[in-house]
Amino acid sequence: MQWLIGINALRFFAIILIVIYHLFRNTLPGGFIAVEIFFAISGFLIFSKLIKQFDKDRKIGYWKFVGSRIVRLMPALLVCVVLTLLAAFLVHPDVLAGTRINTLAALTFTTNIKELISGGSYENTISPNLFEHTWFLALEMQFYLIVPLLITFVMGAFKKSRKGAKFLGISLLALSIISYILMGVYGGLFGMQDRAYFALDSHMGAFCLGGVLAVFNFLIPRTPRTKKIIPAIGVAISLIIITILSTKLTFDNPMTFYFGLPFTGLLTVIMIFCIIKLQPNVHVRRRITIPIRIAEKLGGYSYGIYLFHWPLYVLLPNILPHNTESWVAPVLNIAISALLSYLFVKYIRMDRFAKNFKSSAKMRTIYAICLVVVIVPCVISLVRAPQVSSITEQLNSMQEEAKEREDEVLAVDYFGIDSALGNTRDAMLSQLDVTANKDAAPTPQPSRAAPSANSAQVLIIGDSVTLGAKQALESTINGSYVDAVESRGIWTARNILAGYSATGKLPDIIVISLITNEFTITDGLLQSIVDVAGPGHSFVFVTGYAGPQQPRETQNEALKNYVKNHNNTYIADWWELSHDNWSLMYADHIHLNPEGRTAYANLVNNVIRSIKR
Repeated sequence: MQWLIGINALRFFAIILIVIYHLFRNTLPGGFIAVEIFFAISGFLIFSKLIKQFDKDRKIGYWKFVGSRIVRLMPALLVCVVLTLLAAFLVHPDVLAGTRINTLAALTFTTNIKELISGGSYENTISPNLFEHTWFLALEMQFYLIVPLLITFVMGAFKKSRKGAKFLGISLLALSIISYILMGVYGGLFGMQDRAYFALDSHMGAFCLGGVLAVFNFLIPRTPRTKKIIPAIGVAISLIIITILSTKLTFDNPMTFYFGLPFTGLLTVIMIFCIIKLQPNVHVRRRITIPIRIAEKLGGYSYGIYLFHWPLYVLLPNILPHNTESWVAPVLNIAISALLSYLFVKYIRMDRFAKNFKSSAKMRTIYAICLVVVIVPCVISLVRAPQVSSITEQLNSMQEEAKEREDEVLAVDYFGIDSALGNTRDAMLSQLDVTANKDAAPTPQPSRAAPSANSAQVLIIGDSVTLGAKQALESTINGSYVDAVESRGIWTARNILAGYSATGKLPDIIVISLITNEFTITDGLLQSIVDVAGPGHSFVFVTGYAGPQQPRETQNEALKNYVKNHNNTYIADWWELSHDNWSLMYADHIHLNPEGRTAYANLVNNVIRSIKR
């Protein structure tokens, strides 16, 4: 198939959105939808190639095709894995947590399956997987395994290729509709965004739509002529719409899965069709050709940039010195990713590698030295990689200790040991009274944490950051009780408070510290949290900080704006205290070290003391 001028330009546009999404999440919270552009392009190109091959030979060399896909994807992936392990070897051991299984999943194109089985989260910012971004390659490779079989089965059932192609187009359209319905059901209706995003059945709609266009282009290779301005406008409008969607949508928004991702796939197919119509134009009119060719050239590096930018995103905050401005890491990330991508295309890409290896003894020596230099640190990195980070171990230990203490409290309440130890007449009568009324209707029992929470003066609901500071908070703030669990978002606070309210009296002061994992905060959400507690309560909202790449400034501003306009609500500004003071945190620049826990507890305590006054 003749190469279409403009396809790489679309790739360049897509990689810009994805990189901005990862490095400046608040600026482009929906930039991840640009993966649909890559998927639709892949579907169009692969189906175009294989349909023509089947039309010519009435067969497709399955293993030859699969091998060609592996040869295309694997070299850059190997370079990415090796360089990442080499860099991780020099950084804090915590970044290597889970690396053995993650590396295996990346190299076998099964990262999406591994994430689904392990319950991984696409937007996990607390302990991100160094190779989580390879879920994209896994999904592509898994679809590539299906494509030749699908074409052979459907088109092979008909003697004439054109008739078979028509049925193939209808089948692909039906598959895309089914896939997008599953995406909406899982990601929108059931709120299982990761299930919808990582799984092939619910995320192959864009591939199939690209295949539908490939069938159409095969059946009608020469579409009716139109004025060139019309397809040009079509491309421009589509790019603008996708950019706008990227600024409005978020991963936890049901509309992203009902509408955003499917519509992006459809717009990409429209753009590819317009690019087909523009082919004579981009070659003839120089003023259009120049910018397109620049984007085309840069788009050729999009695969490398995609592969290299994510490990750098994880590693750079652990390498840069404390108090580095937040823009340094993104700038370095983009520069290093672009440089590595350029070097890969120029010197390491499979065709260049084979040419250099065969023709130059000097290059063979250089390759051999490089292999020896990097292989040892990589092996050491994999061997020393812990199953979980030290921070996670501490948090798990704290959760286990909290659970054991609560079990002890419940056991004491249930058996009446506190009363029995007094050995008083009242205690004995109390026991007799319980026995005499054993056939009475049972009294509803509070939740496991409720006895401590309902007797507290201050209830603190938080995430892993709060969990790490649990002991400091409870020892600093008189009468406080901390309910903290890893990976909580602020939307969970409403149900937590409803549970406590149903089993006893809520404390007068309620502290909400749930910004670390949150991307979307609205007045309506905050008001619903306040409303479920009922009147007479004071709320302290703690601002959050999730590292230099995701400082949570937008979310914190939403909290502050809400507090300004509502009585009995207060701010404990942890962001102001921590974002320029990494000495309070561990290497991930999120979780608190002993000094940070003390500062965190004192901050919240000072706000609570001002309320009581």
